[in-house]
Amino acid sequence: MARHVFLTGSPGVGKTTLIQKASEVLKSSGIPVDGFYTEEVRQGGRRIGFDVVTLSGLRGPLSRVGSEPLPGRRECRVGQYVVDVTSFEQLALPVLRNVTKENRNHLLTEIVTCVQSGRK
Repeated sequence: MARHVFLTGSPGVGKTTLIQKASEVLKSSGIPVDGFYTEEVRQGGRRIGFDVVTLSGLRGPLSRVGSEPLPGRRECRVGQYVVDVTSFEQLALPVLRNVTKENRNHLLTEIVTCVQSGRK
């Protein structure tokens, strides 16, 4: 049975480090893992955006502060960040599409539970 983990928390508490270390341990034990996480991008000590990183090692820009979208790309903003929708679709969506029909309902239940527990 597939297991899904959604990790949330305040900045700097170690979410990315936990995912990286846990996936390394699972892979080295022969347990297949798939997924992605976002990683902060800094320049001169200042956050300038985020990258999306798959557990298979692919990386691409997710968002950048005030950057303009490339010609022909859709613009989507979240606060001060311009989201690279194409990069997200190329890297993260294939991972999400690997959710089988059998476990999709279970996954949605986990997402709802995660969101609801975060509101308490």
